[in-house]
Formats: sequence, structure tokens, C-alpha cells
Amino acid sequence: CKPTSFSASHERAMNGYSDDINHAFAFAAKYREPYAPIEGGMTFLAHPANVAVILAHHGADEVTIVAGILHHVLEVAPRSHHPDIRARIEDKFGVAVLHLAAAAFEAYEDERGMPLPWMQRKRMLLHQLLTMPPRAIDICCADEIHQCGTSLAIVERLGGEYLALADLPSSPPELMCYDDILAALDRRHDWHTRAMKHELHSLKTRLEAALAEDA
Repeated sequence: CKPTSFSASHERAMNGYSDDINHAFAFAAKYREPYAPIEGGMTFLAHPANVAVILAHHGADEVTIVAGILHHVLEVAPRSHHPDIRARIEDKFGVAVLHLAAAAFEAYEDERGMPLPWMQRKRMLLHQLLTMPPRAIDICCADEIHQCGTSLAIVERLGGEYLALADLPSSPPELMCYDDILAALDRRHDWHTRAMKHELHSLKTRLEAALAEDA
């Protein structure tokens, strides 16, 4: 896809997304909101919206943006609900969106339904990055950009001790996972959205510096 300039993506955001993208936001609000923390439902729903903006900024096509919004529903929903949610996604958005959302899906639970720690999730993601289609990499990279940027904002505004409360990386071993992700992205020669990798690397470097200063 031809990269979209910041001004173009900003204009798109100001003028509103397409009907399919707006439908995806409504779907996420309906099927993701039940799993939101009691104290922060709207913040919880802002995550897929911010990922959509990042994808638009980097020139992603509409199918990728829609799948990027919907893959969050699969991530937070209990595994027992997945068959029903996948069927609804396919019915409302088509098989291409479903396959892309499923390919970019990062497991938050193990096979028994137990929550997975942040580092374990990222180790599993590393294996996925080696085989997932390039547009799914775009979604995963936008997700990591959002999480890393959120971590940086929390450290700068509140302090590093608040990261663990938000299930975000706060220790040197956790931050090293970003180096592994960046290395995995380098091995995908069929993935061409390199500006996303550079943005993630820049945010990770700034997060390290902010945590060192906060220590």
C-alpha cells in the first residue's frame, strides 16, 4: 500500500472513517466492553481506536484497519467465547477480515483459560511473527507501538511503578522482549512497512531512558 502522510491520516480521522471501520468500532464496543476493567471501560476501548489511527497513519488498507480493531476482541474474550465471536466477525465483515484478525491475535490466556504473563505473551508472539502474513505484522506492530507509547506516557506522567499495575513492561528483561521483536521483524523480508519498526524502536529507546531517569 502507498504510505499515507500524517496530514492525510489526520484528515481521515477528522472526516470520519468508512462505514466498515465505524461498524468495527461499534462491534468492538459491544463485544470487547464486557471484559473491560470496572474502573476504566472507556480507556479500555480507546486501545483499538488508537491502533486504528496508527495503522491509518502508516498507510494500512481498510481490511487491515478493520481486522486491527477486531483482533482486540479475540484477545480479551475468554477462549470459550471465541467460536461465537469468530462466527459473528465472519458474518458481518467477511472471511478475509476474520483470517487477518485471527492471524494477528495475541493470546492472553492459555488453553485452560488462565491469564498469561506479559513476557510469556511476547515470547509466543515472536513465533507468530515468523509465519503470519505481512498485514498481520502491521497490526501487531501497531499494537506494540501503542503499548510502548502508553508505557512511556505513564512513566513520564506518573512514574515507572505504575506500569506493572497496567500489565505493561517495566523491567530490563521485559524491555529486552522489544529487542527480540525488532530482530524478528528484520527477518521478515516480505514485510515492507519498515517505518513502523523504526517508530517502535524509537519509543522503546525513549522508554528505557525514561525508566532509567525515574529509577
